[in-house]
Amino acid sequence: MVRNDIKLSMKALIKKKPINPPEWYKGLEIADMPEPEVSAERPVKLKIVSSGICGTDVGIYQGKDSLAIAMSRLKQDKVILGHEFCGRVQEIHKSAREQVAQMIIRRDNRSSKVKSYLEGKSVEDLTRDKKFVEFLRDNFYVTAEMHFTCGNCIQCRIGDEHVCKGTIGKGILEDGSYTEYMVAPANRLVFIEEGEIAPEIISFMDAIGNGVHTAQSADLVGKTLLITGAGVQGLCSLAIARMMGANKIFITDAVRQGGVDKLSIAKKLGADGVFDAGTDEGRASLAETIAHETDNTGVDIVFEMSGNYKAYEQALKSVRMGGTLLLLGLPAGKMEIDFSTDVIFKGLTIKGIYGRRVFDTWDLMRYLLSRGLDKKILESGVITHQLPLADYKKGFEALCNGEAIKVILKP
Repeated sequence: MVRNDIKLSMKALIKKKPINPPEWYKGLEIADMPEPEVSAERPVKLKIVSSGICGTDVGIYQGKDSLAIAMSRLKQDKVILGHEFCGRVQEIHKSAREQVAQMIIRRDNRSSKVKSYLEGKSVEDLTRDKKFVEFLRDNFYVTAEMHFTCGNCIQCRIGDEHVCKGTIGKGILEDGSYTEYMVAPANRLVFIEEGEIAPEIISFMDAIGNGVHTAQSADLVGKTLLITGAGVQGLCSLAIARMMGANKIFITDAVRQGGVDKLSIAKKLGADGVFDAGTDEGRASLAETIAHETDNTGVDIVFEMSGNYKAYEQALKSVRMGGTLLLLGLPAGKMEIDFSTDVIFKGLTIKGIYGRRVFDTWDLMRYLLSRGLDKKILESGVITHQLPLADYKKGFEALCNGEAIKVILKP
């Protein structure tokens, strides 16, 4: 934005584009970046309240080879990271005012203040109202689906937009939320009324949505469930599965000396059994418990959230014949599988989970969070750090060292 002919700048957390991928450096930098301006393509300007650190961000911080290759597609020489966020509407380009007005009128608004303001108003009334942006800023938090899709490929056309082949990941291939202001398309925004969901939770709804997508991919009511991996995704999906009617839920993690006690948090979130998959005793106890609780049949469903091939092996051993494996964790490299014995003869259903279904996952997530899931996650201790953006190194290193689960950064 230009004010008095001075281009405003803002502090932002950036990563420089890899020059010779997969070679890349470790670390990030705080830099002065120009404050973004609204346009017809990115018509909504958001003031960032807080952002979550994602596992992908940690991989970028560490300079992982796979991410160096992916980010060699960057069109600029550096990018502002961050794709999990909570913000407020700051400005709306004239081209998007009508679209945003439609979004607000169509949502199931709850507060008396919002209902009173909207009463008797049409989309055209809101579009012309000079106080509309101020109303949004005062009454709504905003987050967004940060996978920007093409809308034209077959996946987008048949309802599989979450696996669009032309996806642009904001905060990865386009400037993101680790800063003061960000611009986004109106059709990606998710409006949350003040008091509906805690802003700390809104800050990583992107990540929680991965767990919701996993949980909505199978019928959980009355089922026995194993979750492998007690990171943010595993812990949140545990709480989600409990709310969605799962019967017995078991969860594993490889306990790290000096790290956060994730399995204790899992108990707070409703796990029926927690197991240290990093020890022979823990693995034996898991097998015995599953055998006892399922009459030697195996669990109905596995959520694989760790991205560890040892966990894949455990999942294949633990799931019953005719069961379901839902795979969200991202492993590196390759593993051998005896498809005849472990998959085909067992009649397994295996599904890869990526991102969030647009927007039915968001609708279900908002429903669950606003009816107690946000408080459950907050009270469990999943959020271990809330830091100013300038202290980003402390947060990233805590995640690398196993001393954190979810870290929130505030500009």
